[in-house]
This record gives sequence, C-alpha cells and structure tokens, in this order.
Amino acid sequence: MAPQPERKRSLRDRRLYLNYSAFYFFYFAAWGIFAPYFPLYLKSLGMGGAEIAILLALGPLSRFLFPALWGLWADRVGHRKELVVGSLAGSCAVFTALFWSRHIAAVAAILFLYGFLLAPAVPLVEGMVQEETDRRRFTYGPVRLWGSLGFIFSTMCYGTLLDRLPVVWVLAGILLFSALNVLSATRLPAGTGGDSHPRRSLRRAVLRPEILRFLAASTLMQASHGAYYAYFSLHLDRHGFTRTAIGLYWTLAVASEILLMLVSAKLLRTAGPSRLISVSLGAAAIRWLLLSQGIDPRLLALAQVLHAFSFGLFHVAAVNATHRLFPPALRSSGQSLYNSLTYGLGNLIGLFGCAVLVDSVGIRGLFGLSAALAVVALLIALRLPPEPSSPEG
Repeated sequence: MAPQPERKRSLRDRRLYLNYSAFYFFYFAAWGIFAPYFPLYLKSLGMGGAEIAILLALGPLSRFLFPALWGLWADRVGHRKELVVGSLAGSCAVFTALFWSRHIAAVAAILFLYGFLLAPAVPLVEGMVQEETDRRRFTYGPVRLWGSLGFIFSTMCYGTLLDRLPVVWVLAGILLFSALNVLSATRLPAGTGGDSHPRRSLRRAVLRPEILRFLAASTLMQASHGAYYAYFSLHLDRHGFTRTAIGLYWTLAVASEILLMLVSAKLLRTAGPSRLISVSLGAAAIRWLLLSQGIDPRLLALAQVLHAFSFGLFHVAAVNATHRLFPPALRSSGQSLYNSLTYGLGNLIGLFGCAVLVDSVGIRGLFGLSAALAVVALLIALRLPPEPSSPEG
C-alpha cells in the first residue's frame, strides 16, 4: 500500500494532467473548426482568395506584435493562470462580434483584436507544462495530443454538419469550444506572484547564434504552411470535394500527428530536439511537393500523413528546444517569443505572401514555393547544436 503523501502526490499529478489535457482539447477543438472551415465562411461573405489570405494573416500579425510583451509580464509579475483566463475570456467576447459583421473592414478589426487577446494563452501554458515535465510529473507529448484529439473531434463533426447546415454555423462552433476553453483554464494551477530566479536580459539571450538560427528555422517552417492554411480547403472545395471529405483529410493529418506524439518522449530522449527538427523540415518539403502535384486522392492522403512530422514532431521538438535554450528566469518570455515569431511572423509571411502571389502562380505554385521555404529552413536547422541548452544549463 502506497504511503499517504505519495498517494496524494499521485492524485495531484493526475489532476494536473487532466486539467492541462482539457485546456488543449478545447483550445484545439475551436481551431479544428477555424482552420479548415473559417476560410469557407469568409468565402460565403463574397470575399476573394487574396482578401481571405489577408484576413487570416491579421491574427498572426497581432500574435507577432504582442506575445513577447505578455511573456515578459509573466516572467516579471507571475500570475500566469490569470493571464491565460483573461486572454481566453476576452478573445471569446470579441469573437461574438463576427455574428453581426459582414464588411471586410469590420471583420479585419475583429480578427486583429481577437488575435491580440488570444496571443498569450498557449505559450504561457506551454511553459507551465514544460515545468511539470522537468519535475517528471508527466511528459509533454501525451498531454499535447489531447489538443490533436480535440481538433479531430470538431473537424469531423463539423465536416458532416456543414454539408447540411449553413456555413454561419462555423462561428457558433468556434464560440462554443472557446467558451469551454475559458472554463477549462480556470482549472489550471494558480500562478506565482513573480519569478524567484535572478532576472536576465531577454535581448542578450536571443542574440546567441544558436537561438537566432533556431528561431529563423522555426519562422520559415511556419511560413511554409501559409498556402496550406489559407487554401487547402478552398482548393479541394473548388475541385468538388464535399465538406465531409475535406474534414476527413484534415482529420487524417491530425490522427497521424497523434500517433507520433505518443512516441515523442522516446524520440526526444534518443535523437534530441535538433535532429528531430531537421527531420521534420525535410518531411515538410516533401509534403508541400506532393500537394503541388495536383489533387490525386493518394497524393493528398500521403501529404496529410506527413503532417505528423511537419507539425506534430516539429512542434514537440521546438517547444522542448525553446525550454532548453532559455534560462529559467526567461522561459515564459522564451515560449512567447517562439510563439510570436513562429505562429505570428511565420504565418504572417506565409499568408501575406500567398495573398500577393496566388493570382500569378496559382495554389499549386504556392505549394511549390512552400517546399522551397522548408528546404531553406532545413539548411539553417542543420547548424543547430545537437543538444541545445542555455548557458545556465
């Protein structure tokens, strides 16, 4: 029979695992509707391909501009849980305005503010989970895969629903899961009143060559996803694929990601994050080349399976590398900066680039350019140290 303190610790660890898992599930369930179906909603408002790409880039623009500020605040003041809850509640409230907004200027303003308010939530939680991983309460992959399960659940449900219901139901689904995400965030562990580690200079840390290379490779990797996020669903829709079929292709991608996350902890131990980042970038280049070849269902399926590497493996390895590269006093800032440059600037480059080029090169041409971006990122990543770490260990 386990000693009482050990049993209490086990129950606490279990609750932490469930609470973090619920956060990821509901956050990515909302994203599982937004990513594949929100472009179709914008199309229903009469917006063209370039306008859709620009609107989708406004969220990443605000995520690029502001997360580092949120991260510095969290490192200096603490109260990360309160920041996460406030971020999610505010973004949820702003999103409701889309139900009454049909003009492009109004939609643009809402999406920018929505991205600004949502920006700190995930990087702060990523940092909290990495700290629990350091304490060996659980590993990151099995917690994060609940986000992938949430994505699959909502994508599959909504693919079927939207073949029968008006596309405005996209907004209702995103709002529902966003509200549940707020509730799940209230169950996260309370933050501290400030960091007990000595203060460090974020600028000095970022200027280290290995961090600059890592952030450059991560930014280019996400930029290569621009054509996929902006036009994959629209591309299939134009070629007569049903919304159920579109949802199934997205589901295949995330199901592959889940399988890889189940073994991600072992892969990190055996190969280290730098090698896994390089493998992921090579897989991304192959994935975008496959999508540039046309709409053969077999090529589409293979490309979506490679999502396990181009997103799943890359994300696990990059979050781990970020945690290692930044000293303890700057880890919230580090995760926020990684999120800002990767999912902010990277998406911004990819989506705005697509808006500029789509009319001249077409969607298949955009996927070819995406492959080239992934190759450039791979060349940078090959110069990362095998075992990234901060000067403080």
